[in-house]
Amino acid sequence: MVSELIRRKVLAEIDEETLAGDCLDFVAVKSETGAEGPGAEFFAGLLRQNGLEPAYDEIEPGRANVGTRLAGVGDGPCLLFNGHVDTIPEGDCIAPGRAGEWVTGRGAEDMKGGLTAMIHAVRAIIRCGVKLKGDVWLTGVVGHEAPAGKKEGPLRLIERINQRAIRPDAILIVEGPAAIWTASLGCAMFRITMADDRGPIHTIKVPFQSNPIRAVATLLKKLDGLEEQISAEPGHPLAGRDQVNVGMVSAGDYPNRLPARVVVTGTRRWTPGHDAKEILEELSLICDETARLHGLRGTVELQGTREPFETSSAHPLVKSLQITGERLTGRAPEIVGMGLVGDANLYVNETGVPAVYYGPAHETAHSDLERINVKQLVHITQMYALATLEYCGV
Repeated sequence: MVSELIRRKVLAEIDEETLAGDCLDFVAVKSETGAEGPGAEFFAGLLRQNGLEPAYDEIEPGRANVGTRLAGVGDGPCLLFNGHVDTIPEGDCIAPGRAGEWVTGRGAEDMKGGLTAMIHAVRAIIRCGVKLKGDVWLTGVVGHEAPAGKKEGPLRLIERINQRAIRPDAILIVEGPAAIWTASLGCAMFRITMADDRGPIHTIKVPFQSNPIRAVATLLKKLDGLEEQISAEPGHPLAGRDQVNVGMVSAGDYPNRLPARVVVTGTRRWTPGHDAKEILEELSLICDETARLHGLRGTVELQGTREPFETSSAHPLVKSLQITGERLTGRAPEIVGMGLVGDANLYVNETGVPAVYYGPAHETAHSDLERINVKQLVHITQMYALATLEYCGV
């Protein structure tokens, strides 16, 4: 049982200006995916500065996951905090800075704010001399942001968990809305290709009725039928319903040459209870029917496949976050799901360890006005600190 005195002491150790300053300094360090080294080094330095010894797990030269462990003194549940140190390219994003209640710059919301908050949360626990029953790990991974990132960092962390080098009972990912995000749809990018053995010959030799380009219309009509079918099915109560959509259609290379290859690329999302094998079979049927109708060869590829994940609302970590939120704000945080996929899809399915997200906001990530509210930064730090006490025990 955590006493009110311990909670108050821990909260008193969270200093808004120090927290905001560290977040801004982190945001000012460029750490685009593929060149995350400076960001990982800053993260390691921030750990060291706050009494935690960082360990490096190099994936390739200049690119390493960084983590640390605060050892518990009992047999309480063990918690792993996780975030990614890489960002999408800076592009035309607003410069790193402090504008009143906001810290601005690439990575502020996604997700250097969360990484800074989790360190300050554990810092507050250490400074109070509180001994936790269970272990706490703080981890920052590389290679998260696609397409430059291939999930190298999360996959290495999964390997370490499966080897039992790290032994969490639950994972808390420090991004997303200020709500307990417990479920996501599965997702894959699909690529349907229709090929004509005649090759790119002059169109004057081919009647339009046998032009492979017409397969696009058939394929889109069948995908339209699939969308209509799945939209009528009940969706997941938190993450929503299955979805199919198309983002790219490509065919041909010259006005009067036969488009011997037609490619339709899109996204298919699915609810817990279904899997990628079912999705591939479903799309392969559509592809085969279209190919036969037009006398073409059809293939389907799935890329970036992520299975759905769902963590029970009755899980002790969820309950700890709810109790903490109610104490801090008078209202338990909402339990939500999202159609978006993230690293929890990998962690839960590949390790079996339950995972949830709780972050500062989901409003400006990947935008050119990326920013984080300092009050929200304080809030999530308080949430992480008190939920750790509640979950791991003292």
